[in-house]
Amino acid sequence: MTTDDIYFELSDAGNIVRLDPIKLVDEKSTLDWDRNHIQTKITVKGGAFTGQYQADIMTVDFEKFKQELSKLYDNLKGGAIFEDLEHALQLEIHGDGIGHFEVQVTANDSPGIDSSKLSFTMAFDQTEIKRLVNQLDKITKAFPIAGDFKIKNT
Repeated sequence: MTTDDIYFELSDAGNIVRLDPIKLVDEKSTLDWDRNHIQTKITVKGGAFTGQYQADIMTVDFEKFKQELSKLYDNLKGGAIFEDLEHALQLEIHGDGIGHFEVQVTANDSPGIDSSKLSFTMAFDQTEIKRLVNQLDKITKAFPIAGDFKIKNT
């Protein structure tokens, strides 16, 4: 499997959120915290606005999102949130109870003072969940959680 095969992508009516994990930032670190940061390219398109930027996203963020998203297949009124430590990207998913899901996207190219944000809404239905979880599973297998964290790879 090449890194070209490892990505997470949501799309809806021309809007896109795509995460392409590139590499671990410091896999040889003695600190668990540092060994779990993945340099990730983020691509967003919301309406006429589009952009790409990089962020360091933790392995645990991908795993937590995968576990929450997989539960939505059976709990159609539930929700899932992807949010990294630095708030470079937030995906808030909420179900309506009958198989439709809305995603509130907030992309932040450089979290902190004077950052630029793009917010938009997307939608998908229950039939997409297994594909999305499969994409996240490829990421979490290629970049498993290293060290002692409360959340573990499933």
